[in-house]
Amino acid sequence: MADSFYIGMDLCSDFTQLSYYNDITREPESVSQLNNKETYMMPNILFYSMDSKRWYVGGEASEARFTEQGVVIDGIFENLETASTVKVGNDEYDYETLFLMMVKLHIDSFLYRYEDAVVKKLVISVPEYNSRIFSILSKLYVELGVPEDCIEITSHLDSGLYYIFNQQHDLWINSVALYDYNSDGLNYYRIDISRNKKPEIVSVTHEDYSEQMSMSIYGNDTYSMDTDFAKIAEYENKKAYISSVFLTGIGFSDKWMKKSTAVLCQGRRVFVGQNIYTKGACYRAVGGEYKKFYERFYIETKENVLFDVGIIAGDEEKEEFVPITTGGKQWYNTKGRIEVILDNTDKVKLSYRSISGETEKQEVIRIHGIPKRPNKTTKLSIEAEFENPHSGAVIVRDLGFGKLFPTTNKIYRKEFELPKMGEEESEEES
Repeated sequence: MADSFYIGMDLCSDFTQLSYYNDITREPESVSQLNNKETYMMPNILFYSMDSKRWYVGGEASEARFTEQGVVIDGIFENLETASTVKVGNDEYDYETLFLMMVKLHIDSFLYRYEDAVVKKLVISVPEYNSRIFSILSKLYVELGVPEDCIEITSHLDSGLYYIFNQQHDLWINSVALYDYNSDGLNYYRIDISRNKKPEIVSVTHEDYSEQMSMSIYGNDTYSMDTDFAKIAEYENKKAYISSVFLTGIGFSDKWMKKSTAVLCQGRRVFVGQNIYTKGACYRAVGGEYKKFYERFYIETKENVLFDVGIIAGDEEKEEFVPITTGGKQWYNTKGRIEVILDNTDKVKLSYRSISGETEKQEVIRIHGIPKRPNKTTKLSIEAEFENPHSGAVIVRDLGFGKLFPTTNKIYRKEFELPKMGEEESEEES
């Protein structure tokens, strides 16, 4: 019987990391390079060997380039937005093709270690939403030969939350600090929990310190880097009671922290790890008990939708809100669809509701241009999709009613922009 794996992938510009869910330990485990068991960060580099007529990726590519004749390809992320191509033998590749090949080979390099291994679920974590990368990765399921819903794309922030909230409870009984120090500089995230509200709310405060603190600024001056980071940590510690601190990113890989360690460790536990995002993505891939925090808490971040979108069903005396999408999730992963049958009406009333359940906005779509049918013989599909955390569109499609009343294939689209909290209700027709 083939092994099937839940896999988390942290996909950055320079390196990729993989983890898989270990059914025995019930924890994600990082995947090391084949040729270096001490290293989990796999360089995003391709090498085509003219000798063996095969592609290498990651550490194997870095090694093979010195022992075999061939073509080295790096800078794959940087060239995605260009029309540049690379000639390999008699073939020419654009960077979209090379990018997909690289991601697939990273996954294959792990699966090849097991006989007949397959992907059960793959969650790819990227630093933040990028329409180009998301568009390319949406084709990966074809390359891997798996169903489309076997692959999800998420962000570092979401993966970080999955990791933190799947650690022991006393680590997040109060606020949690996450410092991400990578080649772009230092970013700080404070995760706060409001337990005196229903639903309980997890909010994330982000501070960008990349202009004040980046590896390019300091060079080999680790003393100044340590001093500056200690000042930042001390300043942030005063804003909230922090139970634990998580440090991630290649900037924390060397042992330069002395003053800052003393500041961070005052009354709290500190963890340093390069694999937070890949393991968080792995937790998300498994789902089940590992996503319970998303069921318990309403998650407020800069990328999450903070409203439910739905319709008002029933008559005026007994109205019912039927959700199409629910808030608290990333806008690019927030989609929903319901089917309804019209009952003595040619209108659909849309409703947008805040975290508290209060109606923030209502509007009406009139279904016109459909042939007159008997009551309760017009079925509609109603979908909601988002363009950003605040705006999107509701799409209504006429489904007809079986063979008796065929569909007209008419589509109605109502764009929306969600109001700010407290904005008065409004109604309009389209």
